[in-house]
Parts: sequence; C-alpha cells; structure tokens
Amino acid sequence: MPKQLPWGESMPEVRARVASYQKDTGASVPEARHAVATNFGFATWRQLEAYVTHPRDNADFLLLSCLAYFQTDRPDNVERARKMLEDDPELASRDIWHAACAGDAATVARFLDEEPALVNRRGGYFDWEPLLYACYSRLNLPNRSTLGVAGLLIERGADPNCHYMWGGQYRFTALTGAFGEGEMGPVNQPPHEDCVALAGLLLDAGADPNDSQALYNTMFTPGHDCLAMLLDHGLGPQHNNWRWADEDGEYTENPDRTLDYQLNWAVQKHHVERAKLLLDHGADATGRTPGGKTLYEAAIRAGHPDLARHLVEHGAEATEVDAATRLIGACQAADADTARSLIAADPGLVARVQQAEPELVVGAASANRLEAVALMADVGFDLGRIGNVAPLHQAAFQDHVRMVELLLAKGADLNVRDDHHAATPLQWAMTGGAEEVVAYLTDQGIGVFDSILVENLDRLGILVDATPTLIERTIGAERGADDHEADWQTPLAFAVLRNRPSAVRLLLERGASVDVADADGQRLLDLARSESTPDILDMLTPP
Repeated sequence: MPKQLPWGESMPEVRARVASYQKDTGASVPEARHAVATNFGFATWRQLEAYVTHPRDNADFLLLSCLAYFQTDRPDNVERARKMLEDDPELASRDIWHAACAGDAATVARFLDEEPALVNRRGGYFDWEPLLYACYSRLNLPNRSTLGVAGLLIERGADPNCHYMWGGQYRFTALTGAFGEGEMGPVNQPPHEDCVALAGLLLDAGADPNDSQALYNTMFTPGHDCLAMLLDHGLGPQHNNWRWADEDGEYTENPDRTLDYQLNWAVQKHHVERAKLLLDHGADATGRTPGGKTLYEAAIRAGHPDLARHLVEHGAEATEVDAATRLIGACQAADADTARSLIAADPGLVARVQQAEPELVVGAASANRLEAVALMADVGFDLGRIGNVAPLHQAAFQDHVRMVELLLAKGADLNVRDDHHAATPLQWAMTGGAEEVVAYLTDQGIGVFDSILVENLDRLGILVDATPTLIERTIGAERGADDHEADWQTPLAFAVLRNRPSAVRLLLERGASVDVADADGQRLLDLARSESTPDILDMLTPP
C-alpha cells in the first residue's frame, strides 16, 4: 500500500531517500527513483518531483478526483473531492488543470484564450496535460461532464495521444482514461460517465486505436465494447502491445501482438464471444498460453468445445488431450457424467490435477461459474487456499454473492487468509467495493479481525468473552505462519491501524495489551502517533 509523503518534504530529502534505497539494494538511480516514487503513491518520478517542487499547485482535490491506478483508488475519494469543491467552489478555477478535472469548460476556455499554449502543458498533482485530467476525472458533477472540456481541448489543439508512462513501463493515454476499469475492478476504477462518446471523440481526433492498456484494463469484466470500438477504428493483427517487457532489468519493446495477448486471456477466462471476435479480426489461433499449452487445448480445458472448433476453423490444430485435460474441461462445462467416469477410471486424478493446477477452482469462482464449482466440490476438489488465494477470496472480490454462498455451503473457510496480503475474503470484498458480499459476510460467522473491520461490536464482544485468549491472538497465529508484515498485529493493533475507535475502546476495556511492536521493533504507541487518529491515541495513553 502506498504511503503518504511527509508534509513539507524537500527535494534534497527525497533524493536522500533515493540514495538510501540505492545503498540498501544496489539499484540504479532510475530504479531507485521509481521505487521511491511508487512507494509514495506516484506513478512516475516526474510526478513526485512536480508535487514536491510545486506544492501549491498540487492540492489533494486532483488526486482524489482522478483515477490514479493505485490501490488507493476508491469511490470515497471522489466523494471527498466533491465535498471539497462544494466547500470551496473556487477550486475549479485555480488553474486549467483543476478546471479540466472539474468539467468547467468556460474556465478552461478563459485560460486558453489568455494563453493558448496551456492546451498541451503539463501541470497539477499528476503532472498531466489538461486533456488527461478531463479523461481520468470521475467527479461526475451534474451539468459538468468533462466530455465538454475534452471536446473544447481537442478543438484548441490538444494532442489526442497525450499520455504518461506509469512506472516508466505502462502507457496510460487519454483513451485509457476514458475506458477506465482495471485490476481494482469497475467499482473502484469505473469508466468515464460518457465513456463511449469520449472515446469516440478521441478516436475521431486521431487517438491511436492500438491502446493495449485500455484493452488490458477492460479485459477483466464481461463484454467487449472497448475492443469492438478499437477494432472499428483500425486496431488490427499488425499492432504490438505498448507495454514494455522487462528483461534483466531493462525495458525493451514488447514483441507480443495486441490481439494475440487479448485472445490468450479471453480463451482461458471464458470470454467466448470476445475470443471469437478477436479470431475474426486476425488474432493468431495457433498461439500458446504462457504455460506452453495450445489455445485449442486451453479452450478444451476451459470447457468450451465450441470455441475450440472456432479456433480450428481459424488455423489451430485439433489435438488429442490427456485425461487431466478432459477432467478439467468436463468440470468447467459442468459435465458430471464425464467427470465421474474419468475419476472412476483413475481415482487419483483429482489430486494430481489440483496439485498441477492449484488455481483451477479459484479461476472458476472468479468467473462465477456456479455449476462448475459445485461439481468440482462434489468430486473432491479442495476449496481452501492451495496457491496464493482461496476461491472464496476471488468470489468475494468480484461481488459474486451466489458463488460465496455456494462455497460456504460446500465447506469453504470464511476466515481463510491469502498469502500475499494476509487478508480474509471479507477484507477482499471491502477492497473490491463488493457491497453485496460485504453485507452478506458481515452476517456470517466472521472472526475477531473481520468483526473489528466492519465494527460489529456485538460479535466482537461475544468472541473475546467466549474465548479470552483471542484478545491477544495475532494475525500470524491465525495464519499459522510468521512471514508477513501484518503477522505481529493483535486485534488491538489491527483496530488502531485501521482507525476503528469503538473496537479499540472495547478491546482496551477487555484488557488488551498496548505493549506490542511490529517486526521492526516499532511500538504500537509510536505507530498510533503517525498512522492513527488523536482520539485513538488518547485512549491508548490515558492520563
């Protein structure tokens, strides 16, 4: 999670951080700058530099109003930005970048009348051109769509291909901002409110239809509107991915074809109609998955024999597949007879398949394939965490409430934690803005830490009163491990760092110890001073 850059930090202090990182890691200057910038929530070193050297021009309003493509993207950010604008309407006229973000076309026009060169000048918190602020803004104010601002900027000479390089590697264009979405899901990273009109405006003005980042961001959800629009405007099989490949620490042009990359994903992730559209527009049917399987085999494994036939019609070779592949395909297609027949002939098949494919059930749960997951559970597949996450994590994140219900009914563990974040399915649901799943799981048998998170004090009190040792039981003890940065946290530490004052009060009343420290030896009181709220700090340090 990105940290907040200390208020008033100077460039010499920032450069000292870079030098320290170099000393500790042996990184080059560009690598160290990138690491320091991203650690503080900036996509590029230039953004950090602009923020530090021109702090008056970089109010939180722009940060909160726009998609930043960090884990900090949340709907609450936009609500806070709207409140800031309501309290101080002059924010919209501070400069052309604020005006573009707020959808104030009249003010943008006034700035351009006074200084036409502003149309392509970078500035503001993100060090972007005005058009990027118009395309990445998600304020969605009544009668103030940034679509009008974008049209005005294009008329005045804005570059429809303006962009910034996220982390020096990923090209985020104005068009990328119009389509939105991404790894954090459409709740946290929604498309522009006038997505189709804005994208059409940019493409008609000359935006490059080979926007592989926009395609990447929109490939996680069903449908293919973004792809179809780009194909209609000239995207073809000759285009390469913009994303640069990192080879031995160096950035080089990516050799992957845009359509081929998208086809690979679509075949494996059950986007059948999208895959057919890609094939019909020249994507290579003879390609292979990152694991070396043919796309034909991948389609069979995904439970889509009709797509496999379509691949053959476009040049793929139909090949024999082994029993493991047939079992996977049968489960994905919810073909119980075939699945049970294969298992009867080879009772150890399920165990071997799950060992070789630990993410199999996770993928089906993420894609909301209810019948497939039900069959997998019935024939003996483990619903727990075998790889990095459990099926329940992905179902919760995607807000697939029926899948969550199914998994719990089949015996999935509500309190399982993933390997990377040490987070529960409920925490994944909250991160993904999955409101239905959050509401559903809150009423289930959640544990101490989840009860703190949703501030279910009745449940929290019942748990710690019934089992008093839970009050000092750490996340690491819950996980049965001690290799994650959060493992030291007791319920009280968790409540303090998550700013849950009611839970802090309850835990202190039950005798929770304040005398705990993280893996680096920082005491909870010290962490509370820098990361929590004054009222919580007062509770921890009574007179």
